[in-house]
Amino acid sequence: MGSGGGAEFAEDRVNQWLSVYQANLFYAQERDRGEERRIWARVAFAALDGLERSGCPTQDVNARRFNLRALLIADLGPNGDPLWSADRLAADVLEALPLSLEQAHEWATDWTARPRHEMHALRTCKNLIKPMELVADRLTTGPARTQIGRWMDLRKRLP
Repeated sequence: MGSGGGAEFAEDRVNQWLSVYQANLFYAQERDRGEERRIWARVAFAALDGLERSGCPTQDVNARRFNLRALLIADLGPNGDPLWSADRLAADVLEALPLSLEQAHEWATDWTARPRHEMHALRTCKNLIKPMELVADRLTTGPARTQIGRWMDLRKRLP
């Protein structure tokens, strides 16, 4: 190992977890596999946990988690497990957002003039909300559905 041994090791671990995630994601996305896809998705989620422990930012890992969950909810529907519930996904997405809806609205009006970290927060919101496009019609009526709808309207104006 070279002089940056710790950084190289961490980068290797991130790449290994990404490889495991990608391999399992492939099978989780294959529509002809039916319910088996949920098993592959769970292994992909375990790889994402490792990816996060290796230093990948939580918001990036969450975007991957939420995208895969939304895909399987849209394709296979719920199966009694909260992981595959559109309402639970909406709650998880709303909890993961780094900004309040009001703050995001304010920053979105002039996002090109915002400091880089504020633009990044807006972009993170956009990435985390995106999976809800697949399952918004499956949400039960209530505050979470209303909030998701407002976020999806705002998403069009985010960087």
